[in-house]
Amino acid sequence: MCVRYVTAISMVLALFAATAHADEGQDRYNAGDYERALKYWQPLAENGDAQAEFGLGLLYETGHGVVQNFDTAQSWYRKAAEQGLSDAQNALGAMYDVGRGVAKDDVQATEWYRKAAEQGNVHAEVNLSTRYQWGLGVPRDINLAIAWLEKASDAGNSVAQANLGFIYLTEDGIKDYSKAAILFQKSTDQGYSGGQNGLGTICFLGLNGPKDYTCAVDWFRKAAAQGAPAAEANLANAYAGGFGVEKDTSLAIFWYRKAAEQGNPDAEKSLGDAYAVGGFGLEKDIDLAIFWYRKAAEKGNFEAQERLQYILDRLHILKG
Repeated sequence: MCVRYVTAISMVLALFAATAHADEGQDRYNAGDYERALKYWQPLAENGDAQAEFGLGLLYETGHGVVQNFDTAQSWYRKAAEQGLSDAQNALGAMYDVGRGVAKDDVQATEWYRKAAEQGNVHAEVNLSTRYQWGLGVPRDINLAIAWLEKASDAGNSVAQANLGFIYLTEDGIKDYSKAAILFQKSTDQGYSGGQNGLGTICFLGLNGPKDYTCAVDWFRKAAAQGAPAAEANLANAYAGGFGVEKDTSLAIFWYRKAAEQGNPDAEKSLGDAYAVGGFGLEKDIDLAIFWYRKAAEKGNFEAQERLQYILDRLHILKG
């Protein structure tokens, strides 16, 4: 079973309720009164109010009260970010991170996250840590990743706690299963799915005692109920192998598909495997196998890369 990380691109919608500067527009937005929020923010933003500019960016990114427009969203975020508003800097970093309204740019994403993190923006601290953890826009530096996660974790951020827990669970040279378990529990106490998935992983692998598949499935199921793709993939593995539950290939495919549709590379690879051989009750379909292997391969899944290349080579031989 592969250990799966919880990634942390913060959603602007989730950030907004926690912004330090409350205003009438925010109150209206949080109440779901998007049209009145728009009317409140529009004139203020046009006069250069950074908080209102950020608010308009939020509306255009989410499509609440306006026609969704990522280009307009990033433009308003940029105006606020250039005035030093950390929530807007983090939001603009996220736009560069995923290529929304701007061309995807790892360096720009990292720099905007850094600007916000250096102001103590907890969500940006988590996002910046991810850049260092995976070497996105900066050289990989696990110590800096840990340092930024510790800052956010100490502030009580549940995503940071889960991400830091997975580093202590998997990173050679600094593994500490006891620390990981404590962090996962802190995250879980706040209801975060990443912490639940982490506790499930510890139970599944027996890292803090004997393996306990029933315990693992219980935590995976709780996290999967929140829509966490890593937990959905882990729950699929449990049903595929009969670990802690009765073996059920239909449920395995159900959870693999849910995880894959959210972009989980391990689930994408597993669907590729199933279609390649006609496993788990699916009809053999090489085109669909290639489709799912390619998706996983593009995310760096080594096994998917190998299997995709094997299939393509075989097809070339047969056509040749």
